[in-house]
Amino acid sequence: MKIKLTSLLAALLLATGAAAQPVISAGEQWVNGFFRKISGENFTYHSSIPLARESLLIRATDGNSAMEWETAAVPEKIKGKYVTFVWLAGLGSSPGRARFDLSAAGSPLFSFWVDGTDQWQLETENGATLGFRKEMTDQHGDRFGFMFLKMPAALLTPAKPLRLKMQGSNAGLTSWYMTFRFPLENGLTFKAFPALFAENGAEKQLAVAGILYFGKPATATIFIDGKPLKKASLQFGYNYLKVGLPLVSAPVEKNWRLVAGNFTQEGKILLTPEKKWRVNFVQHTHTDIGYTRSQTEILGEHLRYIDYALDYCDLTDTYPAASRFRWTCEASWAVGEYLKCRPAAQIERLKKRVQEGRIELTGMYFNFDEMPDEQILAASLEPLKLFRQHNLPVKTAMQNDVNGIGWCLNDFYADLGIRYLNMGTHGHRALICFDKPTLFWWESPSGKRMLAYRGEHYMTGNTVFKIHAEDFNAFEDQLLTYLTDLEAKKYPFDLISIQHSGFLTDNSPPSTLACDMIRQWNEKYRWPQLKTATATEFFEEMETRHGAEFEVIRGAWPDWWTDGFGAAAREVAATRQAAAELLATNGGLTMAALQGSPLPNGISQRIALANNALLFYTEHTMGYSESVREPFHQTTMEQRAIKESYAWEAFRRIKMAGEETMGLLQSHLEREKEPSLVVYNTLSWPRSGLVPVYIDHELIPRYANFRITDPQGKTIPVQAISHRSDGTYWGIWVDDIPAFGFRKYLISTEKEKPVMPAATRKEPVTMLENHWYKVTIDTVAGAVSALFDKELNRELVDPAANWKLGQFIYETLGNREQLESFRLTNFRREPLAGVRFERLETGDVWNAIILKGNSPAALGAGGITVEIRLYNTTKRIDLIYSVLKKSVTDPEAVYIAFPFTLPGGALSFDVQGGVVRAGIDQIPGSANDWNTVQNFARLSCENAQIVVGTLEAPLMQFGNINTGRYQAGALPESTHFYGWPMNNYWTTNFNAEQRGGHTFCYPLTSSGKTSPGWATRFGWGIRVPLLARVLPGGGQGGSPGEKSLLEGWPENILLVNIAPLENQPAAILQVRETEGVPTDFRITRFNRTPPEIRQVDALGDEISGGNTRLEPFASKFFKISWP
Repeated sequence: MKIKLTSLLAALLLATGAAAQPVISAGEQWVNGFFRKISGENFTYHSSIPLARESLLIRATDGNSAMEWETAAVPEKIKGKYVTFVWLAGLGSSPGRARFDLSAAGSPLFSFWVDGTDQWQLETENGATLGFRKEMTDQHGDRFGFMFLKMPAALLTPAKPLRLKMQGSNAGLTSWYMTFRFPLENGLTFKAFPALFAENGAEKQLAVAGILYFGKPATATIFIDGKPLKKASLQFGYNYLKVGLPLVSAPVEKNWRLVAGNFTQEGKILLTPEKKWRVNFVQHTHTDIGYTRSQTEILGEHLRYIDYALDYCDLTDTYPAASRFRWTCEASWAVGEYLKCRPAAQIERLKKRVQEGRIELTGMYFNFDEMPDEQILAASLEPLKLFRQHNLPVKTAMQNDVNGIGWCLNDFYADLGIRYLNMGTHGHRALICFDKPTLFWWESPSGKRMLAYRGEHYMTGNTVFKIHAEDFNAFEDQLLTYLTDLEAKKYPFDLISIQHSGFLTDNSPPSTLACDMIRQWNEKYRWPQLKTATATEFFEEMETRHGAEFEVIRGAWPDWWTDGFGAAAREVAATRQAAAELLATNGGLTMAALQGSPLPNGISQRIALANNALLFYTEHTMGYSESVREPFHQTTMEQRAIKESYAWEAFRRIKMAGEETMGLLQSHLEREKEPSLVVYNTLSWPRSGLVPVYIDHELIPRYANFRITDPQGKTIPVQAISHRSDGTYWGIWVDDIPAFGFRKYLISTEKEKPVMPAATRKEPVTMLENHWYKVTIDTVAGAVSALFDKELNRELVDPAANWKLGQFIYETLGNREQLESFRLTNFRREPLAGVRFERLETGDVWNAIILKGNSPAALGAGGITVEIRLYNTTKRIDLIYSVLKKSVTDPEAVYIAFPFTLPGGALSFDVQGGVVRAGIDQIPGSANDWNTVQNFARLSCENAQIVVGTLEAPLMQFGNINTGRYQAGALPESTHFYGWPMNNYWTTNFNAEQRGGHTFCYPLTSSGKTSPGWATRFGWGIRVPLLARVLPGGGQGGSPGEKSLLEGWPENILLVNIAPLENQPAAILQVRETEGVPTDFRITRFNRTPPEIRQVDALGDEISGGNTRLEPFASKFFKISWP
């Protein structure tokens, strides 16, 4: 039933005498204190009036946070000396005591402190007063109530509004003040709710009458069509009276009348039939590995919670079916560990409750940002294999908190029978896709589909409805207000799914409090009908009833939160290097297996432990909840150290697995008379590249003349990187290493003929040039001012750009909180200062100009080193940055400029599962101010493309520096883009500072070949290392000089990962089609015999009816077997 009034948000003000200050005296004129917003940040939050949620928000950060608004018009005839303006306000003192300043009509008027005081009043010499009276204190200890501003009539203009401005002080705090955009006007508010109940044997619809009252207790009576409907006592403030209205089957207009003392008001209401809602409440525990408590505590808690969930099922077995305890396990990790360690009887209890639908298992290992690559995400599915062994079904994947998800998972889940995706997204510092909860078919790059649900925040049942708080009235008001608003947003269905936890906290234990609340509700109301539910129940019903109605959306779902990983640049770099080396290590192990090597005992488990560390680092929780407010607190430091340890554990484990791999591979080689170098390519195309190798001085003496030759006797380019007492790091350039194969090189030395060091030059040089490029250097800016491509015969750098190619940009913010408010207005950007030419290095592999500069980001003079490296061996430039970072807790960031230009050029980048056109191939509202780039970004046009690789630092911004833009659907405004290797802009979870040495490298190239597949090969080719082993001489030789161990790879197929299986001659391949061309996958072994190829799922289990065909852009898994 809908009720419509001409004055939509009216209220009745009755002033019957003085009360505790501040109040409005009897007969005193008052005016609605908020009528129209002029400026300020919109914010949605709770208040002391359930219907009032929209506000303006300011904070006491840097003195620049302000709001302005107009009151309603002053009466044309002012009676008496004063007029009082009244508005609804919130005062947030939980972050600390802070001052706010009020101006009226442009003149400063009052300064007051937000300090947790319930009631106060200030007065000026001319009789003006400002007061506050608390109506509600929330769970954070913040106050909500009414502000009263009494102004002398002489300072007001009759029939005109008063302009008010509130400004936060420069306190460096997040303490806040809100003015609610909720008008307070004469009249009665009738709000009908979609709730039906029985009263005196008749069905009634619930409605609320709102009466605003600032006097002593009084009595009011409401009449409908002359019959008394409700009589109630009025208390100071907003009176929220619940009434029962007659049901109607068609729209009917009725008369209402309000009588309170000598006051009477009348009006008409339109009654209409109401939707009969059903609400599924899905209880889960949000899995943060840390954040609320140390990781060492939290990990075990999630297993204990499963025990408790089983007990709560038992305890509520006698409840009505709709209110029995049900629980959805958000993360598969905890359940997998549970199945490994609990007694058999306890596991049987779990299996029983899963089978009967009281507990549900889901398909996400943890909640992931876009940090993990495709191999890591595939490894995250491992618990599902254990679920299968126990016959535990999984139909839904649940990703909570994070507001995006890896696109490749869509393809992975389709073959695992996981049909549904539940996204409980969080809007903190993020836009949220769609304006209301939305069901849609989410399509993968290959056209596979999942039914996705963008639900509300993952704890809306707690944060909004307070289902855990044992306050039925609050639950009733908030739920019904929500359903009313949802209908106003035109949500088309009568069933909604709402998530909640046992308590209002992450890592919450389960609870039966919601069961009791739902039972109490269903005893009172016929509609809406509430029930405890698992996530899948909602999907199955909605697919059955409405599956053909849902929109199909093909696009990536990038998330807004990976920017926080810019506050952990060193560990992110280590994790990305470890992940890339793991791909090469898996490939090397497969090469050894193909040649007949038994795998080392337990190697698969050791690889799994490395993947486990990668999973723990790349899940979304970085640290303590107060990590920014208290950056050096013991808990902050502990959680940070544990989180960082996962990155270094992965790095260490993969290095050791790599050595095991090389030990196997070298067993298939014969030593030559002279030392030799063997290079392995684990990708699926012939590859050229730089191989950094440490060679002992025993094999190549420090100053000896030497040469490295390929099997045809051709000398290959070599250049020293650095020296130690026992050996030298060499950069060795190799060409055309066979696809999934190797090549052997011989090392010959002439010890009596010393070699001279590589040439260096101290005199400034402003140009580098080779066969492909002419590079002009601005040695003042420390960047590239021009880059001419000789093959394409075009300049690649936009001469009109504000920043030069590769320019180092340091940004500082006046405060972090502006990004919390979806804006960036108080910031400064500066280039390097005091840039000096350090040296020119020349060699066979590359020539490089090294510059040093000063920046507030760095320790000491020359703390930033920029190397512009031009290769002599291939069409490639590396921009390399070394930063000796100073510890800074104030908000700061580093950008690297790439102001490229191509006529008609379009920007794109690769994500897990494919290539995305920036701002286009993604769900509207998903992250587009910055993006997480897996391997490369590119600018392409009809006849050319420029490709930039991302080795250590994955964050990029496309079209401009977009930080703070927050515009859904925005497209890149230029062909420029920016690396974003470092920032500390978050206010929670992520690190507040970082320090010490960091290195970032951005390799780039350009080509007349414009396909995404060509860019994919460049991006993957520079990220996944070539494996290398140096062998001493003294042998007789005889092993092949080169070989491809798996041949015949289709050119449009990317080998994402290949890993051998223990105890059988087989391997699992993960491949992806890159050119949009349907392809039958075929390969052969080095002995020309084709392996058996069968399609499997991501767990390695064979798919019934599987095939070897890859549709355009498809990701698939195959098992290959050989004799």
